[in-house]
Amino acid sequence: MEYLKFFFNPSHLLSLRPSAMQPRALIILAVIFGLLIVLGIFSRMKINKTKDGLKIKAWRRMFHLFLTVGILGLVYLFFAWQGIALLAARFWLLILALVALVWGGFIAKYLILEVPKLRKEIEDKRKFEKYIP
Repeated sequence: MEYLKFFFNPSHLLSLRPSAMQPRALIILAVIFGLLIVLGIFSRMKINKTKDGLKIKAWRRMFHLFLTVGILGLVYLFFAWQGIALLAARFWLLILALVALVWGGFIAKYLILEVPKLRKEIEDKRKFEKYIP
């Protein structure tokens, strides 16, 4: 628990020359980023099984999010493991988390706001074209 307080300390997170990451932290982050890659593969399989075009677009966006964040996280872990000063700085994790949250927010906005509106437009168009000879 003490390491987590140290890990999330702002002076430690924003340091350009952080101390070496403990092996436990490397393993935990590797598992998290590995799970993101697995989620990306799962979302890719859902793309192939789904027939709904709007859901396919959402799954494709999630696929790109999970795979990109997972791969960039593993690249970061490689730099942290090697101890490369600037590229192993902890603020890259903050940037990566912020990018993932914003990207996920856009996906949620698409699913919550845009998909119902598009479904309604498609249904209205079908009703209108039903009576056109």
